[in-house]
Amino acid sequence: MRNSIESTHRPQGFIAILSLLIVATVTMFFAIAMLMDGVSNAALSLNSIYTEDARINVHTCIEDVLYRLRLEQQFNQNLNYTISEGNTCSTTMTWFAPSQVAPGTVERLVNVDVVGTSHNFTRHFRYDLRVTRYTVNNPDGTYGYTNTVDYIAVSELAS
Repeated sequence: MRNSIESTHRPQGFIAILSLLIVATVTMFFAIAMLMDGVSNAALSLNSIYTEDARINVHTCIEDVLYRLRLEQQFNQNLNYTISEGNTCSTTMTWFAPSQVAPGTVERLVNVDVVGTSHNFTRHFRYDLRVTRYTVNNPDGTYGYTNTVDYIAVSELAS
């Protein structure tokens, strides 16, 4: 008769162990969920950084183009740069016919398409510029020139 009483009676601590296992399982579930949320947020943050780096790469290229346009008598090269590992930019220039706006002053419109890339994230901008070239009479009787560059429009194109 004693065996039948023992078989229906649960050992001491069974409910405590079962409760501990349930609480541990629920806690583990929440910990894993928080970890996965953190990983997702880190990936989104990194993507945001790469997208912003691509925009900065665009500005690197356009600043170089503007510098060259101001210095060179006639600059019409397309540029390709590797800024650092995974960061590049390139430009494509489309010139329009020059027009004489005053004696010694010629204007040309140019569209500059600039693509910046950072770790496979791409940003594409179009700059519409007006380049004005002024002929300058030097004191020694020779002619020189000076260029000014004006922004007409800037737009981000779908990348």
